[in-house]
Amino acid sequence: MSTLTLSRTTTVDEPAQRDRPRFGPVHAGARITVGIALVVAAVLLVLFEERFRILEAGVASYWLAPFVPGGVRHYLNYFILEVEPGRTIAFMVTIECTIAFLTAPVLALSGVILATTRVGWAQVGKALFFSTALIFVTNQLRLGVIALGSQALGFEVGYELTHRLLGSVLSIVGFSAAYLVFVVVIADLRLFRRDPNRRYSRRGRA
Repeated sequence: MSTLTLSRTTTVDEPAQRDRPRFGPVHAGARITVGIALVVAAVLLVLFEERFRILEAGVASYWLAPFVPGGVRHYLNYFILEVEPGRTIAFMVTIECTIAFLTAPVLALSGVILATTRVGWAQVGKALFFSTALIFVTNQLRLGVIALGSQALGFEVGYELTHRLLGSVLSIVGFSAAYLVFVVVIADLRLFRRDPNRRYSRRGRA
């Protein structure tokens, strides 16, 4: 009986593995093309990171303006605000602060996965979107914390506290979460999903 059961299991499982849908030449070509485009985009993001820093500074100056008396000005990769009466500081989005070098690996890896594996378009798209969005939002919050902290506590105390401590903690947590989200979505891990059969199995045992 055991031998027959094992042989049946084998004959059922093997065709199931062989019958997995394969991509046609057009579909495969599209995946490779988009995958290469994502890798190229990652390279361009690194090469033109200075322009991306200008964008980051512009976004930060836009959403910070309502919270800062006197508003925030934007100039290239600087956002400028008055931190103390009569004292204006230009905060620079430096090469160490930009997310270009954090986003580029996600873009490149998404391209490689799309071009060389059978992971679905939706999975790759969701993983790329959510991870890059989380990276971008985290860095914007970090810039905001540094600027607002410098204004609220005074530049000397506020900048040191927010830049070296709060900003670093926020970056570590946010960026780590972004990469974790990428892995979870790509691998289709069921971390937060309930197994509908689980409760029935429990009832059956009861």
